[in-house]
Amino acid sequence: MRIVRITVVLGALLACALPAAHAGEPVPSVHVAGIADPEMRSYRSVAAGLDAFDAHRELAPHATLRFRMRHADGAPANADDGLQLRLASDDGRFQESVPVDAAGLLTLARDQAAYDADATFILNRKNGKYTGHPEVRTAGLPDDVRRLGDLRLECRVTIAIVKHDMPFLAKAALSTLMMTSDWCGKKDFNFGVPAARRDARAVLRDGARSRTLDTRGWNVMVPIGDPAWPDDALVQFGDGAPDAATRTADGTPRTAP
Repeated sequence: MRIVRITVVLGALLACALPAAHAGEPVPSVHVAGIADPEMRSYRSVAAGLDAFDAHRELAPHATLRFRMRHADGAPANADDGLQLRLASDDGRFQESVPVDAAGLLTLARDQAAYDADATFILNRKNGKYTGHPEVRTAGLPDDVRRLGDLRLECRVTIAIVKHDMPFLAKAALSTLMMTSDWCGKKDFNFGVPAARRDARAVLRDGARSRTLDTRGWNVMVPIGDPAWPDDALVQFGDGAPDAATRTADGTPRTAP
């Protein structure tokens, strides 16, 4: 039985929590061996993400949570991929289809029967070919614009799913490394946000203040842990993103190269 590897990009997600670098300098990151790309196979792990979404709704009170399917290399899935997803228990007594739309998006609601059956996700493709990522969006924004509070909530959903199946010692070690159990709230924590295309340009804006963000393959590194940026700040992706002045770590313009 082929079980879909619905994963989160934890290696990019955990570019974390060392002293802030000046603009133009590489942001230090920490990659923890053995926990990158953990499988999110069970409905119960998704339920942990739904709990986190409800617990932190103040970050994005008007947002909705869906999941987006992507190719293993990060490219978004679409109708041409012909994806069919279902939930099923090991004993076969529970079966339920999970519709995936033409944009590769799916909605996962609370389902006590799936939880009680410890159902897992099964995709009509070989293991390792596709991944799934939580996506939190406030209605009314263009597709190429993301609200920072949405991304802060998206991070908490992602981490809740990761932690559900992570061994206790791995969670404890990472919390010790980051000096907090609230990984997404750690100052200078950079969240790897999947973009619509590889090496996408992205700028974080709040009024007249702006900052060009680092891109790593399909992921844009967003400083969700920096409290100086409010939840209503916006990340704009693509060629339409305005040029941002080179700035220091606290967001003020640099006066020297």
